[in-house]
Amino acid sequence: MKKVLLATSALTLSAGFASADVSMSGTGGAGVFGANGADLSVYSGVDLGFSLSGASDNGMTFSASVDMGGGQTLDVGDFELDTQDMGTDDNVAVDIVVSGVTISLSQDGVDDLYDDDIAGDIGISGAMGDLTYSVVTGLEDADPTSISIGYSAGAISGSVATSDEGDASTVSVSYAMGDITVSAESDTDRTGADTSTVGVSYAMSDGMTISVEESEGVVEASIAYSSGAISVGVTADDATDESWEATMAYDLGGGATFNLGTNQDETTFAGVGFSF
Repeated sequence: MKKVLLATSALTLSAGFASADVSMSGTGGAGVFGANGADLSVYSGVDLGFSLSGASDNGMTFSASVDMGGGQTLDVGDFELDTQDMGTDDNVAVDIVVSGVTISLSQDGVDDLYDDDIAGDIGISGAMGDLTYSVVTGLEDADPTSISIGYSAGAISGSVATSDEGDASTVSVSYAMGDITVSAESDTDRTGADTSTVGVSYAMSDGMTISVEESEGVVEASIAYSSGAISVGVTADDATDESWEATMAYDLGGGATFNLGTNQDETTFAGVGFSF
């Protein structure tokens, strides 16, 4: 509750400055969910974000954001429910932009560029022509430093992300040839294990997209189709457990969507999600 009061006070105070902008956005939803064949149960929740931004007289811009919520919201991509909280996170991210360079400050709140399960304190990012760059580090000796460089020009795009903890790195590249896109990725994790992935996708003119991806001997294929307000997707692989999933979404308009899905673990959901 104290966090909510502090956030409300900050919004009230910021609203008094003519140069400051305050905005709110969020997602939410309700429905039924059952994991691994369990009986269906009702879920409901909301995730809210408040953003404050402004500019100094010399052109420097600054912004901060506060996230809060309650209940549980549906993560369609991961087939799980995410628990929301009423602003229990002590780390509020503050971004400062100077001459096109963004400096992000948040104690243990800036995602590591190689592994977003790890967080640093300081992030620096920007762009130079077709190149983008980012650096994330922390103030403690144990905090890793990660670096990411991206390139995009025409049909070619690629990126490199690396961390000084365990010499972890990821290199990816993609090339688009009309409706066909081919991609490749090589990853070395913090234990030294290497993983290579290649893929190809074909976006057909009738709203259907077919994708095939191979990684360490496992082939995954997916088909997605969209027509008007309806979108459906099916994904399956030939791994030992032969996982698969199927989803359907119907756009209700006004930021609301009805979602339906099931997978090989008999995890099933049906519900309405909304955004504003």
